Amino acid sequence: MRVRVPVLLAAASAAALAFAPAWGAGGSGLTLHPSGFGPHSYAAWKAQQGEADSTGGSNQALYLQKEVPTLTNAAGIAVIDGVAGMDTGDLNPLAFDIRDDSHCGAGAPRFNVVFHMPGGPQQTIFVGCAAMTESAPMGGGSNWHRRTIAQPLPSGGVVDSLAIVFDEGNEFSNPYAYLDDIQVGSKVWTSAADNGNTSG
Repeated sequence: MRVRVPVLLAAASAAALAFAPAWGAGGSGLTLHPSGFGPHSYAAWKAQQGEADSTGGSNQALYLQKEVPTLTNAAGIAVIDGVAGMDTGDLNPLAFDIRDDSHCGAGAPRFNVVFHMPGGPQQTIFVGCAAMTESAPMGGGSNWHRRTIAQPLPSGGVVDSLAIVFDEGNEFSNPYAYLDDIQVGSKVWTSAADNGNTSG
């Protein structure tokens, strides 16, 4: 069972509308912000834990953790700002590299896409790690694998918010995940520094 967080994501969407820069056709203006709520649960960029960064040598990975039972209302979250108002089809592909020692379950880590059809009610699509398409290892002998949403999002919807959520807990032996090369459309985050790079 996983904890659903639509209220939190709705608040994040409102913040994105108020403060995020305008997005553009190449993914420029999108930013990724690690966050979280509840006990022993958070997200943060960790140096020397990831693959090579696009700039610098810190080799950051996005770390998400939930060191409490799944039923506890808590989660590590990364909110992607700047997506509000985008067409759902422009989010494709949604993907990340995940380190092999990470938890990869049906519900976490996952992409939460909150959207609505023009004139219609708000809806949420959950795309969990285990249901994503897995690629071969990244590079020779790498301990990272690429995961991409298996069914691309259809065009025509209006995005309200987007986040990566980790809310499966310490019933699992590894209640954490290391992610890298996180992709939303043509925008890729290899480290926190990529928030300032709007050319992607």
